[in-house]
Amino acid sequence: MRQAYFHSTIDSFLKADIDAIVGKLNIEATTFTSQWTMTTTSWKNSLFLLTQSFSEIVKIDKSIEDWHILLEYEIPRLSKRIDVIVIAEDLIFVIEFKYDRKKFDQQDIRQAEDYALDLRDFHLKSRGRTIFPILFAPLAENLFQQTHAVNESGVCSCLKANAKNFASIIYNTYLNYHNNSNNKINPYEWEQSEYEPTPTIVQAAKALFAGQGVEDISRFGATNLSKTKEYLIKTIKESKNRNKKVICFVTGVPGAGKTLVGLDLVHEKEEFGEDDLNMAYFSGNGPLINVLREALCRDHFEKQKFLFESKKLKVRPKKKDSEREIQSKIQNLHVFIKDGLRKTTPPIEKIVVFDEAQRCWNAKHFSNKAKQNQNREKNPLLVEEKSEAELLFEFMSRHKEWAVIIALVGGGQEINTGEGGISEWGQAIQNKYWQWEVHISPELLQGGTSMAEKKLFPSIPINVKYKTSDHLHLTVSQRSFKANNLNKWVNAVIDNNQEEALRLSDSIKLYYPLFVTRNIETAKDWLRQKISGSRRIGLIASSGGLRLKPYGINVREEIDETLWFLNPENDVRSSYYLEMVATEYKMQGLELDWVGICWDADLRRDYNSWDFKSFSGTNWKKVKSIEEQQFLVNTYRVLLTRAREGIIIFVPRGDIKDVTRLPEFYANIFNYLQSCGMVEI
Repeated sequence: MRQAYFHSTIDSFLKADIDAIVGKLNIEATTFTSQWTMTTTSWKNSLFLLTQSFSEIVKIDKSIEDWHILLEYEIPRLSKRIDVIVIAEDLIFVIEFKYDRKKFDQQDIRQAEDYALDLRDFHLKSRGRTIFPILFAPLAENLFQQTHAVNESGVCSCLKANAKNFASIIYNTYLNYHNNSNNKINPYEWEQSEYEPTPTIVQAAKALFAGQGVEDISRFGATNLSKTKEYLIKTIKESKNRNKKVICFVTGVPGAGKTLVGLDLVHEKEEFGEDDLNMAYFSGNGPLINVLREALCRDHFEKQKFLFESKKLKVRPKKKDSEREIQSKIQNLHVFIKDGLRKTTPPIEKIVVFDEAQRCWNAKHFSNKAKQNQNREKNPLLVEEKSEAELLFEFMSRHKEWAVIIALVGGGQEINTGEGGISEWGQAIQNKYWQWEVHISPELLQGGTSMAEKKLFPSIPINVKYKTSDHLHLTVSQRSFKANNLNKWVNAVIDNNQEEALRLSDSIKLYYPLFVTRNIETAKDWLRQKISGSRRIGLIASSGGLRLKPYGINVREEIDETLWFLNPENDVRSSYYLEMVATEYKMQGLELDWVGICWDADLRRDYNSWDFKSFSGTNWKKVKSIEEQQFLVNTYRVLLTRAREGIIIFVPRGDIKDVTRLPEFYANIFNYLQSCGMVEI
């Protein structure tokens, strides 16, 4: 099956009838209405301009007839189509048409760049090739453009063309960058190339809600995503057929796709005969819920507006309707538990997916929270001292026949007081709900490194029936797709294993920058240079980093995570502006492409180990609690694993005149990070 709606040589393209090409595009587009990017009229006018421009180039150089042109080229699995691709021997031109624009808008430039970056990173036959994104706005005025050097990434910054200069821009670029010694691209093989995307969690959620499956949007090499889903579906069917209650624990390295598997499972109900009413995805991670809901709501609303403007919807859509549509599909765990406490009947859901299960509240914390909220309740709850894990088992056990809990577990990521960790689930099973069948990965049963050596049970209880499967552990990070060993490096850094970190860094740095600086402006400048396409940048810091304030970093400033993660680069509230930082509480479960980590003296070095501090009043105080020390270590583990493409760490120089920021607090942190392989800039 062809990936483009139209594909020919330039010679055949110039000889073809424009109306016939438009007709072919229309026929092809009926199957992919949501991906159709231009109207018939726009295409007709655009094709005329393309034929006119390439006719000019062919008059100068007849060999151009052998180039290939592809129209509406599908970026497989991500529901995107590129207007025009031109294969010019060893070069690739990615052309985005904006027929009615009278100026070159920033968002259009980013769109063209984004397509080029997607090809570079995920399209196998484009790897190692030089790619030129072009924004073609025929009505826009000429802009003076400096010579665009191609950087080491292989993608040029976006070229801006109008009806008058498109031909000269594409031909001159070819003359400047074509290299006879390079192998020519085979256009037919290129069109059919494998595409191995690693979408962000937001992109993945949009794709899943648009009806695609996890196997369509996961990268090659992360095949256990689909294996995990298959195992879970099989287990759910077995639970249903045999009327038994089952809990499955899915573990994985940070960014491996646990949330992706959970969301996908909710959208695969037809696989096991379920409907919208008896299966749901829950998370106690408020920022993750908020960002996913808002992203899906915006996406749904835009699609509804498009249908209305295309006369396919009679009633003008409202964003509130989109919010209602999305809200029921991604729910907050605490609301589900509150609802369960008010009833004695079983919940509607027979299958629940609980994300970030390690963050469930322990009995004491849940009881305290519930009592604090009683004063606000019109109908106060009768609160017993039970953990959220125990309550979830209690509610699901009300089903007389079968029920399934899917618990998605991140290792070493408990970051807050009251988060019981995975052992809270083990206690509930061993002490009260031993009749539930447990499906678990060997990693969680034995306490592997990716689980920060945490186990479900201290020792395996004899009264619990369990099954182990490697399919329940995700080993390949989808987030750090350029560095498979990043999580091992982070664990080595956190575990004071400097030699192992240094060894791992050599291979990581080939594709994934690991920089450290003593200057916040250097960090910001480096991040700004990385803005391209939809690639997102941002500054993050520990919530305990209170002495970063002299550098303009206020961790106490509240941010709206939906605006910070989703809004464009011209919005001062967005992560792009580098004015507001997100802490571990906002970042957990989410990601950016390029990250600046601001490292304060709350986690500092004491010879060959960590020294744990908390800032109170006007002084740093020692953190004595083992639990609080673990939270602090986990905080930096979370921060170090949030970037998809590279990190820079800012370690302040300190100030000899300020006893809360003495240079010696920071010097050993900086030296240690360098000894772990980080490069100073």
